[in-house]
Amino acid sequence: MPARPAGPDLLPVPGRDGGRGPLAAAPDPVPASGADDLETSAAGRDPEGADLGGDPDGVDLDGDPLAAFMPARMVRWVRAQTGPEPVPDAPDRATLARWYKDFDALVAAARSSPEARAAVERFSGVPLDRLPVKPPAFSKVCAALHATCYDAGLAASRLAGADPAVVAERIGHLRRWLATAGRSTTWLEAAPAPDPDPAAVEELLTPPRSFTTEQVRTLFSALFGVDKGPSVPGVRERFGDEGVRHALLAYLKTGERPLRETVAADLTPDPAPSPDPDLGPDPDLGPDSDLGPDAGTRLDAS
Repeated sequence: MPARPAGPDLLPVPGRDGGRGPLAAAPDPVPASGADDLETSAAGRDPEGADLGGDPDGVDLDGDPLAAFMPARMVRWVRAQTGPEPVPDAPDRATLARWYKDFDALVAAARSSPEARAAVERFSGVPLDRLPVKPPAFSKVCAALHATCYDAGLAASRLAGADPAVVAERIGHLRRWLATAGRSTTWLEAAPAPDPDPAAVEELLTPPRSFTTEQVRTLFSALFGVDKGPSVPGVRERFGDEGVRHALLAYLKTGERPLRETVAADLTPDPAPSPDPDLGPDPDLGPDSDLGPDAGTRLDAS
């Protein structure tokens, strides 16, 4: 276990409570490895332990399991704040969400508090002016991933107004968490829905201009075997209307759910590499940033 340096207790100790929180709410996934860390991309070096200005507190992050779910600066902060208390290698939703919330609050406070600024500079190799005052929240990033069938690129398009490098970093880490420690919070692990009426499924072979609540349930039950899952726009963006039609036909003929199999196979703990988020083009950011698994009740299918 990495050393835990003593540090100023500027914020409440990160949460250690257990239990599942409510559900929040890829062809081209963003990696969750250290390569998507702003500290690494700014330094232009190998991601393992790389960071602007070196390792601020001398904490060895090599092999630290938390580095899969958060950037190095946050790992250092968590280790320092928790002191001798055990830190879960695979944090649950409540714990990880609290860590993100409290660390974001520390960075925001650093703009006006010398004490908070000193703490950020201690744990982060990224200059304070490179860290956003209000990055996309943990729940908002998870919601965008749930809504788009865990497609990193489509999720990024729902997080408008944020630094693309920050979005890529956060999506990478939280997508990896959803693929591993947080998989039980995905709609893939939701309770099975009753089989839909075949006649109702046939009606969806030609998508309506606007889905009713019952049609949404029918669609998600046929495609994914759940009552609530992604958003209807997210499914159509991810697979296209023809892909959805073929999947509905497959369900009617054989009972198979090929799109569910695709989503489950794509949500893996080791996504393929992608360009450094600081070097790639800005995503085409879109307006829908609050969609989550409950977006299945959304009626607008466009």
